[in-house]
Amino acid sequence: MAAASSAPVSARRQARHVTVFLDVDGVLNSYPVPKLRGMAEGRKKLHAWHYELHYRPSVVEFFDRIVETHEVDVVWLSTWSQRCKSELEPKFGLRNSFDVIEMPDETHNRFAHDPQQWWKARAMEDWLATHEHGRAIWIDDDLAWPATREYFLKHYSPNRLKLIAPDFAHGLTKAHLKEIREFAYPKTSEAETGDPTTSDPKGTS
Repeated sequence: MAAASSAPVSARRQARHVTVFLDVDGVLNSYPVPKLRGMAEGRKKLHAWHYELHYRPSVVEFFDRIVETHEVDVVWLSTWSQRCKSELEPKFGLRNSFDVIEMPDETHNRFAHDPQQWWKARAMEDWLATHEHGRAIWIDDDLAWPATREYFLKHYSPNRLKLIAPDFAHGLTKAHLKEIREFAYPKTSEAETGDPTTSDPKGTS
């Protein structure tokens, strides 16, 4: 991650701080992408962990820029686990290195439809429980599963947790990147007061 500043962090900056939990496949990587569409989108190919990935350098660069210019951290939350650091970060050409939440078993995304069993859902709940005032963006194509999406929308304030579920075939779009920027730098009364969850201290509904 980008180097932390030694200067005191104001309440306003703390209120704006966001942690982005980032998946890989269906988010950064869409495979396969037809050749003509890949050219139109400026996609590149890379090989890692015996797979071919099709990605947009501009989207990868977006995450480098946002940790350098906003109060944002990025955490890999992907079945790629430590391979995000050992293989993808250097091959994507990322300037910054991000923390990783490891996949704890071999279930991969088998239980993505069940927020009680899916390892990523449990990891998010653990983080939200231990970061009482933390704000997060969770980006994963499997958040399209209705039961999982509805569970998190029901239990967490939209001021505290934003869910982004790209279509697997396209991954993150410019519209998604705009959503991330707007959540990370809110121009609202909550940002001015330094408390994005004034109606509910825990940010839950």
